[in-house]
Amino acid sequence: MTLKTIGIVPNYDKEAAMNMVSDIASFLKEKECNPVVTYKIAEMTGLKNIGVTKYELYSKSDFIIVLGGDGTLLDTGRKAAKYGTPLLGLNMGTMGFLASADGKDAHETIEKVLNGEYKLEKRLMLEAEISSESDSPKQYKAVNDVCINRGVFTRITEYSVYVDDEYLATFRADGIIISTPTGSTAYNLSAGGPVLKPDIECMVITPICAHTLHSRSIVVSADDTIRIEASFGTNGDIIMSMDGQTSVILNNGDTINVKKSASSVNIIKTNTRSFYEILRKKLISKGE
Repeated sequence: MTLKTIGIVPNYDKEAAMNMVSDIASFLKEKECNPVVTYKIAEMTGLKNIGVTKYELYSKSDFIIVLGGDGTLLDTGRKAAKYGTPLLGLNMGTMGFLASADGKDAHETIEKVLNGEYKLEKRLMLEAEISSESDSPKQYKAVNDVCINRGVFTRITEYSVYVDDEYLATFRADGIIISTPTGSTAYNLSAGGPVLKPDIECMVITPICAHTLHSRSIVVSADDTIRIEASFGTNGDIIMSMDGQTSVILNNGDTINVKKSASSVNIIKTNTRSFYEILRKKLISKGE
């Protein structure tokens, strides 16, 4: 019988997450599985006998257990999507929209997955390409959102937005968010954008602090390509960020094309709570 290889990716900035690695590795071995962590985590936890390269962890694991909040799961998702490796999130943070369960229920949750008691949710990802007059195109991936916004000392900037090469509008604003349904409860929500059910195939365009009395988000098809041209001259810096975790400084004249990625993030869900129940408990009914 071939042992299941199961990756463990903790948020190494969270003590509680790091403390769980040894416990989960031992539990997996009891279940006749082969736990693996990156060499860095193996060194930090003293589990040197289960250390592997990042490539081996993301490409060879049957699934990956992510210990942390949504931020850790987003970072892991961008790396694992290329290989289609499913992720099981155990929430060690506060919001936890993507996690399947809380860390305290780790053993029970993992056992459910090993017994096949789960469903797999495919989450749409974005691919952003920067086209520059001075350089070759560069591509970036995002699970939640691609955000183009001004630097700290940059004035309000004009963002011309096109959908499938058709001019939509020019926004005078601090920035523009292109969000997936998964990311609709993140920065998009804070900027006044709509909450979208995660399994909907669409993207939402939300201006950030637009200089107008009437500014609304616009939902477009996941099959569309969104083009953004920011006009800022020598006005300062414009930054493009992915999931709020990686960023790149844009040059004046750069064009950003955002579309649905060919890859998707596979999220393992073991609980029976619906998206609306999670939404209600996390964002609406604070007293529950």
